[in-house]
Amino acid sequence: MSDRRTPDPTLMARLQLSVKGVDWAAALVRDRQHEQPGGAWSAHQHVAHLLLTECEVYQPRLDRMLTEERPVLAWWDEDEHTRDSRFSAESIDALAERVMAEREKTVQVLKSLTPEQWSRTGIWPDGREVDIAWFAEKALSHGLEHFVTLLHIHEELEPRHAPAWLD
Repeated sequence: MSDRRTPDPTLMARLQLSVKGVDWAAALVRDRQHEQPGGAWSAHQHVAHLLLTECEVYQPRLDRMLTEERPVLAWWDEDEHTRDSRFSAESIDALAERVMAEREKTVQVLKSLTPEQWSRTGIWPDGREVDIAWFAEKALSHGLEHFVTLLHIHEELEPRHAPAWLD
């Protein structure tokens, strides 16, 4: 039996779906997108963070893992980048659309990989050597984590949902 790891065949669909719900969740908090319940990140900041992570972390790291031998991947300060104001004028809806478009680019790269490429590795900022299959699962869990957080923000800000459905 080979020690080679190949991803679950449904991984590409799951990666796409992990951010597909972000547009729906963002729309739920559109009118209160900049509120920070309990001082935590706002819904707008979560979606901007997803966009930044996809464009400035995941895509460049994937490229390096495919083109370099065991690259050491630099730490990325999510709090510093989430305070980045370049997206402050963009609506949460526009950001969510961009997140989905950028994730699709990542998925297209992953779909094109050979079995050997899935085994390529890099050194994650915590010092672990990880392969591209692990990386893809990390991107999946990250998208889902923020999708769930957006739903939690909605639950906290809007305790009565039915009136919106009845309009």
